[in-house]
Amino acid sequence: MNAPAPMNAAFYDSLAPHYHLLYPDWERAVCEQGKALSSLLRDLGIGVEDPVHDAACGIGTQTIGLASLGHNVTASDISPGAVQRLKTETQARGLQVRSQVEDLRDLHGVPSGTLAAILACDNSIPHLLTDAEIAQAFKVWWDRLRPGGVAVVSVRDYANIPRISPDVRPYGLYYHNGCRSLAVQVWEWDGEYYDLSIYLTTETRDEKCETRVLRSKYYAVSIERLCGLFANTGFVNVQRRDDVLFQPVLIAQKPNAA
Repeated sequence: MNAPAPMNAAFYDSLAPHYHLLYPDWERAVCEQGKALSSLLRDLGIGVEDPVHDAACGIGTQTIGLASLGHNVTASDISPGAVQRLKTETQARGLQVRSQVEDLRDLHGVPSGTLAAILACDNSIPHLLTDAEIAQAFKVWWDRLRPGGVAVVSVRDYANIPRISPDVRPYGLYYHNGCRSLAVQVWEWDGEYYDLSIYLTTETRDEKCETRVLRSKYYAVSIERLCGLFANTGFVNVQRRDDVLFQPVLIAQKPNAA
């Protein structure tokens, strides 16, 4: 297996305690994304009792949303900090979700041929920096899915994003528990890759101010290329949906006869 460094666990370890600050209302996002994904799974013939695994769970935006609706969901992420935050959040809500630290390129903790669906949302796949690494992940997912099972990923549509460097992308100024947070992304391009810096400034009620800078790297892999990698792995019915989440969603199915 490739080393986990490209997935940048340290980036998400640092971000985990503050991740909710990137949203105007993270709890609302959890609810809305859970409903959207639950509806998608239902359309794909996957019920709440069918086993679903979130292979890039982060602090639980999608996992918690699905579990709150009764879905049989497990979770993993390469970031120990994110997984611990997920555990804290699910326990606080009285949800039973088995979660563990694991790279989405191996998923050793998931038995072969058991899953109805594998999820990887919030542009997690482009943290894999080569086609070979992405293909490795898709092969593992193929093995873990049962016949007819589906892979569901959400990604940015890089083919339609101008390559401006630096590209400054504000999240916004949000209020949480009487405090203010201002988050800004900065993208700096290098060919098919870009370095991402998140500047996260928080201001407390007593006007104390702190800025954190978190850095990672992305591969601007196109949706067309991802669909090709799914097809090369043996997935069928590969499709793009723009009506599910705030990013395009790709769906790929393992054949029933596999």
